[in-house]
Amino acid sequence: MTQRVPYGQEARMLSLTELCEWLNITERHARKLVERDAIPYRKIGHLLRFAEQEIEQWSRPAPRHSARSIEHRHASVSAKPRRSHQVLCFPSR
Repeated sequence: MTQRVPYGQEARMLSLTELCEWLNITERHARKLVERDAIPYRKIGHLLRFAEQEIEQWSRPAPRHSARSIEHRHASVSAKPRRSHQVLCFPSR
């Protein structure tokens, strides 16, 4: 009996079905990601394969700002008032 390793813990190639199960997405959505080159994949003949470690890295967003840059951004707030937004009024019936 082989012990199943959780996704993202091993260096294996996933099939489209396994990828969809892991990311909890539909096959249609996964194929659209492939079509747009928005996800790392390999094409082996007519089969799509996904390197597990690459998908693990791809699915983790990079940090946007450090705590220091957030503090700096708040410190440089302008005292000028913002432009007012237009309010659309529709005639009543």
